[in-house]
Amino acid sequence: MSPTVDNRDRYLAIRAVIELGEAAQALEDIMSTHLARFGLSPPKFRALVELHMAGDRGLNQSELSRKLKVSRANITGLIDRMEKDGLVTRELHPTDKRAFHVALSERAEGMVNAFLPAHNDFVHRAMSGLEYSEKETLIALLGKMKKGFDEL
Repeated sequence: MSPTVDNRDRYLAIRAVIELGEAAQALEDIMSTHLARFGLSPPKFRALVELHMAGDRGLNQSELSRKLKVSRANITGLIDRMEKDGLVTRELHPTDKRAFHVALSERAEGMVNAFLPAHNDFVHRAMSGLEYSEKETLIALLGKMKKGFDEL
């Protein structure tokens, strides 16, 4: 590879990281604003969705911590706040007395069922700047990029 091609590749790598970071920040900003309209923070929303997907069986706090990629201390604080808001129930795990089982409250289940269609529509509109095939390409490229990170 010639020095000019190598320099251009390095420049494009830097530009790609900058553009990706700016796009991620803009997406995070609009999603936070959108979720705030429903009284939700991004972590609270993600927890609600994970618990909704788990169904009646719920999750223990360790499972939820892993799914959300947060520390045990952070998940404890989040669940404390959600329990205070009446969004989750927390009980001692039936077989492991050191663990807690967390499930959505009836109120939260109704809230999630009402919220998800509006949320899905919002996300669709947020991504409307891309054609169908471009979304497929973006997903493939992001997956390829993440695999490249494993080599670092």
